[in-house]
Amino acid sequence: MTWITAGLVALLPFSWWQGRRQARSARRRTEDASVRLHQLQAHQRALMDSIDDIAWLKDRDSRFLMVNRKFAELFGRTPEAMVGLSDYDISSAKTAARYQQIDRDVMATRAPQRVEERIANTEGGTNWAETIKVPVFDERGEVIGTAGVARDITVRKHYEHQASFLAQHDPLTGLHNRRYLESQFDEFAKRHRRFVAIFLDLDNFKMINDTDGHSVGDEVLRILAARLKNLTQDDELLVRLGGDEFLLLKSLTDLDVTAIDMLALRIEEAIGAPCRVSGNRYVVSSSIGIASYPEHGSDHQSLVKHADIAMYEAKKSGRHRYCWFHEALANATTERRNIELRIREALEADEFALHYQPVCDAESGRIIGAEALIRLKDRGGQAIPPALFIPIAEQGGLIEPIGEWVIHTGLKQLAHWREQGHTDLQLAINISGTQFASGRFVEHLESWIEESGVPGSALELELTEGVLMADVEKAQSILSRIGALGVRLAVDDFGTGYSSLAYLKHLPIHRLKIDRSFVDGLPSHPGDTAITRSILQLAKTFLLEVTAEGVETQDQLEFLRRAGCNAIQGFLQSQPRPAAEFSALLERRHLP
Repeated sequence: MTWITAGLVALLPFSWWQGRRQARSARRRTEDASVRLHQLQAHQRALMDSIDDIAWLKDRDSRFLMVNRKFAELFGRTPEAMVGLSDYDISSAKTAARYQQIDRDVMATRAPQRVEERIANTEGGTNWAETIKVPVFDERGEVIGTAGVARDITVRKHYEHQASFLAQHDPLTGLHNRRYLESQFDEFAKRHRRFVAIFLDLDNFKMINDTDGHSVGDEVLRILAARLKNLTQDDELLVRLGGDEFLLLKSLTDLDVTAIDMLALRIEEAIGAPCRVSGNRYVVSSSIGIASYPEHGSDHQSLVKHADIAMYEAKKSGRHRYCWFHEALANATTERRNIELRIREALEADEFALHYQPVCDAESGRIIGAEALIRLKDRGGQAIPPALFIPIAEQGGLIEPIGEWVIHTGLKQLAHWREQGHTDLQLAINISGTQFASGRFVEHLESWIEESGVPGSALELELTEGVLMADVEKAQSILSRIGALGVRLAVDDFGTGYSSLAYLKHLPIHRLKIDRSFVDGLPSHPGDTAITRSILQLAKTFLLEVTAEGVETQDQLEFLRRAGCNAIQGFLQSQPRPAAEFSALLERRHLP
């Protein structure tokens, strides 16, 4: 500064200098504030961009003041280019109007709102988003805009949808499941004045799973489910109840029995058509039960139960057919349930009993053996016929423990009689197909024989032709192992089953038992006499012994003696007796 300039400055008043300093200070404060504002905005943007979700800030007019980079990229823009835009600039008019209405609601209520919605993505599709919008306040507490965060929940919604689908659908067939039936039954009943429940069960489907594997069985189920679906109208409900069971709720304005009968036949035809899986051909049939709403049940439990009862009646009547429910079936089912309960009680409390029917030499009448026959009484002391409770035990999976009890108890009694000197007595016990085919039957039999101390040759097991012919190779293997124990084998009810007799020369059989249905007509009925003579001649050819069951008259006995029958069994000699009474018969050994 020159002396002239310095002099001029010195002449300036103090106030001027003060104003100048104040101006510089104000300018510096403005500059500092601007820097701080830019720094704040940079921090805000950095903060916004650090959020994994999309985020934005709007003014009171729903125009964007700030968005993060993830939001901007969703619409193919930069964050700076989004400032000043509204929802109408980036979304459809309908979507924009909905978004701005939410903004107004948030500002009016001064409260956050959470919504789940679909939003467009850059690929032209849509994603699911969970959006939270909150009001923004100034230092005076006035609402000056809104802020929002939206999280992509597309994956979560996919799994929620999948979980919801699986909660109400069968994953194998895609049909509705039992849970859906329970939740929708009342609504279905409101929509339809009358309808029927058609309960369908596949016959012998388990065989496919057992022989070819569950993957093949599953594919067969998918094919059959699709066929059932093709028979179903939009206002009807088709459900896979589980396993190989399906249920169809068929609506009707007026219950037309003929129409339902025709539908049942179409279902049978559709199910019975061959299924081809992996180049193999599979054919199954169906048993169908039908119950009507509200006559046979006003809620889903009772209606399905009664349709199920009718289905079992169809299955019991020979399978591959349909049956309508009626009250007599319900009574029979109640009786069957009570008998099954009694069977379980008897097993737990050891309340079964064995009676023994003598098997006598046809010529001399001497007792040479006995057949062990199981007996059961109800709680009132009345006998329950074996013909009634044995099938129920088989259906309820109880026949194996019953069979084990019979063999164990019978061998124990036989050991007692042998101790009394009856060492030549032979005990016959009938074996069910289920027990025979069980994996460890032979091992159990060996242990029971060893425990009793009775030689295997004193025991004779009786099996029907049906059991032997179900799987000849398997039967041959099992019978060979049983024969190795010394146990004798008899074919029970011979002549009532298979016409092929080739198994007689392949299986280790010792005895044939002529069924009582043939003995009944002796000696007057030509057919029965011819069949009996043929069986006796066949047995002679194969060196087998023969026992005739159900001998009740002297004429029958005389015919059998002359025809060469080895042994007889029936009421002519004695009815089945408890062990103590049978012991008394053994004291004299000879019967008329």
